[in-house]
Amino acid sequence: MELRLPFQVDYFLVGADNRMRLSSLLRLFQEAAIRHADKRGFGGPDLALKGWGWVLYKLEAEIFRYPLFEEEVEVTTRIGGWKGMKAYRHFELRSKEETLAGAVSVWSLIDVASRRPLPLNEELFSSVASQPGFPPAVPAREWKPARDFQPQEETRITTRWSDFDTNGHVNNTTYADYLETALVRQGESPRPSRFRIQYRQEISRQVGEVRVALAAAPGGWFFRVGYGDQVCAVGETALITGG
Repeated sequence: MELRLPFQVDYFLVGADNRMRLSSLLRLFQEAAIRHADKRGFGGPDLALKGWGWVLYKLEAEIFRYPLFEEEVEVTTRIGGWKGMKAYRHFELRSKEETLAGAVSVWSLIDVASRRPLPLNEELFSSVASQPGFPPAVPAREWKPARDFQPQEETRITTRWSDFDTNGHVNNTTYADYLETALVRQGESPRPSRFRIQYRQEISRQVGEVRVALAAAPGGWFFRVGYGDQVCAVGETALITGG
């Protein structure tokens, strides 16, 4: 039920201070999830034959230290069980014996044509059913976002061709990219110690500009990403101290 992938923190993953960006960290998690699901038979290519697909609904990440340029790291991802129409996936980023970050994500399986969620069952994960600890327990707690906060600051960001993935909408990791820009423009660090986000609506290629709204939260910020009257994601951060 687990996959380990070694990575080196290459130059394109770091910011101006030679440390990995939040958005780069999430891209490593995304890469690990895709490779794991594809290898086990419940990834994009296999599900596409049935007209199904995975949609990321929620992500909670805790970051203890952002790795440096050329540091050798390892991402571990594993299935975290399922309940009803929600499937869970865990991530961990390590440098040798040091845990740098951990995350849990929540996914829905949908019918691509109707966009309706599908119930989950053991058959979908049959490739790992014989492994010890199957099925894994679901997380005991799930974060719920603050939705109706009054924004104190708003940043407008033009979308770029590189923001959009093969599904034709803004990639879920790019929302962290937008947040990094908004935080920096407010004089804050773009590397929080906690990042939580709930995705509510896709941003299509027809959207030329997004808005990131920020409001002060205890020890960090509430944020909202959207365009026009549409709210596409809500979340919160906690500020990091030190590395």
